[in-house]
Amino acid sequence: MADDKKKQTADKKKTETKKSSTAKPKKTEAKKTETKTSDTKKTETKKSSTSKPKKVDKASKGDIVTFDFDAWVILDDSEELFETTSEELAKAEDIFDEKAKYQPLTTLVGANRVVAGLDNSLEGAEVGKKTTVEIPPSEGDGAWDPKLVEIFPMRDFAKEEYQPYPGMEVSIKNKTGRIVTVQSGRVRVDFNAPLAGKTVRYEYTISKKASKSDEKALGIIAMDYGNSTDFMISGKDDLLEITLPEICKYDQNWFIMKYRIVGDLREHTDYKSIKFIEEYIKKEEPKEEAKADVKADEKKEDKPKPKAKPKAKPKAKKDDEKKADKK
Repeated sequence: MADDKKKQTADKKKTETKKSSTAKPKKTEAKKTETKTSDTKKTETKKSSTSKPKKVDKASKGDIVTFDFDAWVILDDSEELFETTSEELAKAEDIFDEKAKYQPLTTLVGANRVVAGLDNSLEGAEVGKKTTVEIPPSEGDGAWDPKLVEIFPMRDFAKEEYQPYPGMEVSIKNKTGRIVTVQSGRVRVDFNAPLAGKTVRYEYTISKKASKSDEKALGIIAMDYGNSTDFMISGKDDLLEITLPEICKYDQNWFIMKYRIVGDLREHTDYKSIKFIEEYIKKEEPKEEAKADVKADEKKEDKPKPKAKPKAKPKAKKDDEKKADKK
């Protein structure tokens, strides 16, 4: 009996030893899994640390940008819209002008092509983001100067054959101003800028920043001429060829502005030679064979149709035939 107990005890020890030996690999596998998980976390951490933030595209001095805007003059207790690129807003605010072009504005940043306050704000503005800037008179149309208000007799306007009224824009002595009052045969004219002494607010969004040479060329045309539609651009090495649209052939404004365009293209692009191309394409006439066919068809149509022959009257029966019929 004692020997049997010893054997049973020995068997139990062996079994426990086997269990302990089989349990070890499980712990090792768990450690391996933990190691893999930690390695994955390290990799993700590296990726997140190495991933670069999205580059924000901003306008810089010398860039040619296109933007939409709404401009408001700040009054004592309200604001009044005085300019916009939105036709819909112009109509809603009752400042719509049929002669005005409601389209995005193109300018050269930092070149004083717009009021100083707006020009300064454009430099560093983010492309595609709405920006608001409030501009004091010192960075706008300047302070209002009472010395620029003059009085003229009514007879000066009678010579021009028009009746002056307050708010009317007039040109006198090579100066442009607005009539303030008409009283006792005298007309008071203000030659200050329309927004002199006023604080204004601009809300604008840059929609495009020219980066390629052809984009810059079209941007300069839009900036100087006011429109780049239908202009064809072809640049190669130092030569830029511009094929003009039909409107430029008879537009007096084009003959004036093209010299400014040439100057800006030379200064702000890499092109050294600019060539303007005017195309006069002769309309193709129909071929001779086609003409002959048309004339032949016309002749056929012109020929009078033959008149229909009158039906022949039935001949009278002879006396012999009549007698035969009676029998």
